[in-house]
Amino acid sequence: MYQPPSDVSDLISRYIQSPQDPFLQEQVAALAAAGPEQAAYVEGRLTAWLKDGAPVPVANVERMVPVVKEPPRRRWPLKWVALIIAGVLCAGGIIFYWWQPTSRMLQYVNHTNGIDTLQLAKSSRAITKRETTMAYAAKFDITPELQVLNGDAYFEIHQPERIRMLLDEHTVLYTANAVFGVHKTATSFQVLVVKGKVTLVPDKGKKVQLTANMQAKRELHHALQKKTVKSLSQLAWKTGLLKFHNIPLEEVLEAVNSYYSLEILVPPSADNLYKRRLTADFEHRSADEILEMLRKMLRVPIVKDSANRYYVSMK
Repeated sequence: MYQPPSDVSDLISRYIQSPQDPFLQEQVAALAAAGPEQAAYVEGRLTAWLKDGAPVPVANVERMVPVVKEPPRRRWPLKWVALIIAGVLCAGGIIFYWWQPTSRMLQYVNHTNGIDTLQLAKSSRAITKRETTMAYAAKFDITPELQVLNGDAYFEIHQPERIRMLLDEHTVLYTANAVFGVHKTATSFQVLVVKGKVTLVPDKGKKVQLTANMQAKRELHHALQKKTVKSLSQLAWKTGLLKFHNIPLEEVLEAVNSYYSLEILVPPSADNLYKRRLTADFEHRSADEILEMLRKMLRVPIVKDSANRYYVSMK
């Protein structure tokens, strides 16, 4: 009777734990081809594993076992043994793949110097701004779930079943066929729909439906707000459009912030400025030039607070 050394027994046990490992597959196949007794041993271990559905414990072979002569057994041709082993290896890999949790999430970060594209499924993709961080289901076609953790993303979603996107701990977005953008920070989110329809479901309150040219936003500790916009200013980072004709100041600042990664804030005491409408061409201008143009148009100070943060002041 074949008595496997400890390294052979350990090899089979490691393969049972990770049947998808190509290196272990080659080692097990080579062991099976070494001889009829080795092939019979490998076949027996793998057959027991597939039958029981659980890892086979490592045998303790340190104790000497007396050799007992057995009557001659029928020997299988090596090519048939190799085919059987290959089939078992393939079956093991398939079983391992389908036993993985379908909701496992993968993390994505755009570390390029510009815009990047992430293909989520055959007909769905995400276009992201630099340094945007996302999480999405490893098997997106089976469990279409994703989340924008930080940054800006533009989604083209065309799925047979609706997707689920976590916007924050209180709000979930659902859609099956839509084109929309998401802006996410640590304390807020914004959703702008370009085509199709999306549904936002807060943990408290009524559902909110958005169609083309509609935007929803939520600040920390504030209620969800919805409005119709005059421009796609939230997507300036992608479109590069910085020309405005009679556009509300709030949307103009959204575009400048989006394109230049700035944070120009209007305090509550100056909210009436949001009613102002601007006509301006900021294309091919530097951030400093645009800030100076805004100071002259609004006739108010814009004070720098930190590296990329500015406040509009009424003083």
